[in-house]
Amino acid sequence: MYDNPPQPPGLRNHTPESVTAAFEASADKHRAALDAIVANVNLSDPQTVTFENVMRLQLEFENQKFSHNLRFYQHVSENSDLRETTRKMAKWYDNIWTDMNMREDVFRARDVLYHRSGLAASRKQNPDRYLTEDIAQNAGFEDAESAIALEEEWKEAIRSGLGLPSKPQRDRFNQIQKRVETIKSEFKNHHASDKGCNWFTPAELDGVDNDIIDQLAKGTGENEGRLKVTFDPSHYDIFLKDVKNPQARKRMWTAMENKCPENVPLFKEAMLLRDEAARLLGYPDHATLRIESRMAKTPRAVNNLLDDLRTRLAPLATKELNQLLQAKKKDCETRNLPLDGSFYHWDWAFYASKISKQEHDLDNKKVAEYFPIDSAITGILRLFGGLFGIVFVRLAAEDLERISPTGVAEDVMYHRDTIMFSVWNDESEGNDFLGYLYIDAHPREGKYRHVANFPLELGHQRADGTRFYPSTALICNFPAPTKDKPSLLDHEHVVDLFHELGHGVHSLVSRTRFSRHHGTAGKRDFYIKRVSKHYLTGQQMSDDMAERIAASRHFLQALRNLRQLSSVMFDMEVHSPKSRAALEDMDFAKRYNELRNELTGMKGPEAIGEPMTHGHGNLQHLFYEYDAGLYSYHWSNTYSYDMFYYAFAKDPMDKSQGHRFRHTVLEKGASQDEMLILEQFLGHKPTTDAFCMELGLVEPTEEPLLKGSSFTG
Repeated sequence: MYDNPPQPPGLRNHTPESVTAAFEASADKHRAALDAIVANVNLSDPQTVTFENVMRLQLEFENQKFSHNLRFYQHVSENSDLRETTRKMAKWYDNIWTDMNMREDVFRARDVLYHRSGLAASRKQNPDRYLTEDIAQNAGFEDAESAIALEEEWKEAIRSGLGLPSKPQRDRFNQIQKRVETIKSEFKNHHASDKGCNWFTPAELDGVDNDIIDQLAKGTGENEGRLKVTFDPSHYDIFLKDVKNPQARKRMWTAMENKCPENVPLFKEAMLLRDEAARLLGYPDHATLRIESRMAKTPRAVNNLLDDLRTRLAPLATKELNQLLQAKKKDCETRNLPLDGSFYHWDWAFYASKISKQEHDLDNKKVAEYFPIDSAITGILRLFGGLFGIVFVRLAAEDLERISPTGVAEDVMYHRDTIMFSVWNDESEGNDFLGYLYIDAHPREGKYRHVANFPLELGHQRADGTRFYPSTALICNFPAPTKDKPSLLDHEHVVDLFHELGHGVHSLVSRTRFSRHHGTAGKRDFYIKRVSKHYLTGQQMSDDMAERIAASRHFLQALRNLRQLSSVMFDMEVHSPKSRAALEDMDFAKRYNELRNELTGMKGPEAIGEPMTHGHGNLQHLFYEYDAGLYSYHWSNTYSYDMFYYAFAKDPMDKSQGHRFRHTVLEKGASQDEMLILEQFLGHKPTTDAFCMELGLVEPTEEPLLKGSSFTG
């Protein structure tokens, strides 16, 4: 039944030359689509100012463009020339894209349609209105998704400076945008090409599992007798958690914080440029500009949530910090180590792990034995499949040869270690095809260093009405197998796997007309026992161990949230300064460290007379991925807990709710207003009740009250 996908997987066999040609061809097609829009429209003839003439060609171009993610190679290819060429061409195309988006002739056509259709008037009458099917059809659009596409383009054009009254202002704005894109590319490339590491003697690595130590490269020359520890999460996270020597931990933490020093001046330049651009458009700051188009709407709403969380979490965080200090004091006395009464950032992972083992009797290494990666992936996919009505079929080499457009399996697999699935609806959903899922589990040279889901192809409706099916890739850096053991995932790894596979499943079940609206997702962890399987015995973990893991969910919850919150608040401060002068005078490194220290009560090296770190230059996600949107994890958690308690708290595997969630929320992607989708699922505006219960900030009840004031209003 599931042997013959109606669409072959995309080719992953590009060379530096073919990637260059593909980027150039895409730019030509984009330019041709916009030229055709201008040629088809006569602004003095209302009959020509239609959605078909003004938007259709652009949307069809996007559908073709997003039918293959060329940029993906820069994150995963083992060919350094291909990675570098892709980075170079992505940077080149970003400049082209900026020029395309600044075409006044195209904007004039869309501006006329936006106002003539009545969308502008309805938005002016009610700025908070949802763009519903009724509004769209009354404005002459086929559906809400089409109207949303036009409104998105119009708003983005205004934010891109096309509403500026004079050419010098528009030219300066365009110059700023190009420079910011260049900075983002340089910033990203510094991270991607960084090969930073530290060298330690075996004695300094006391506490690290021998299996891990056996994998470390041995030094030569001046590093003879030392072992290489990189900044990859598979090294760094284990190091800070397991190494007993506090000076070794401090050296590793400080080196990581000071990674990519060349990004520090770039960060400040970008913040100043973003601020200048926002003020040119008439906004008080960059955060106001960016958040206006998001669910939060205003920086004030975001800051209200952050301030509320900070206030609520502070008392519990103080108790948790004291608990950590007591554990450190006891450890130092036992091992006869000096103690100055302070708790440092490089102490966090070590003592958090130590207390967790004591309080919950959880040894991460023992827990990991129940999660060999193959069975963990299989178990999680089975859960997603059962909940949402999906079947995942793992593809062997002979399957890939059969369905590959070239007949060569390697041509559809960008790396030999990647595993691949075809994904289908189950019988209850019609048995039809959904797309492809790739999982790339282990670190390698030149690969993206974190855990993320990358869309490879975005689903959409073709011009002839048939579906183009999506492909999505889960990129991980989980521990590699050793000579004696398979790759074993600890609890945090399993949570990461759930999270990113959630994004992947959302991408696969999303069903939109236009590729720009395809995908996005959230996260939740509640199935830990069902995906466990000991790598030697094949048995599931005991109920007792599963319950202890569940009990540890809120362990050091306040401090964990405040550590994240410090970066979020820094993001908001640098993007919404009190004045231009305040931003120019801001010491970014100092403020970043102040916030982190203030919120957590922990200290950095400056507390012992050593230079302050410049960790903000290492915050790649803050700068080029979220762009005044790092708050979104806390914001969206409120939604996710509300949905969980409303629909899944009594039975997380309730298939009827799972299917309803799939079709009401996941399937629609961004083809409708997100808040409207959420309210349709919940039956009410979201509140913070369930979120506060989950954080332990209020007493739990059998069901959330759902009477709290909506944080969106």
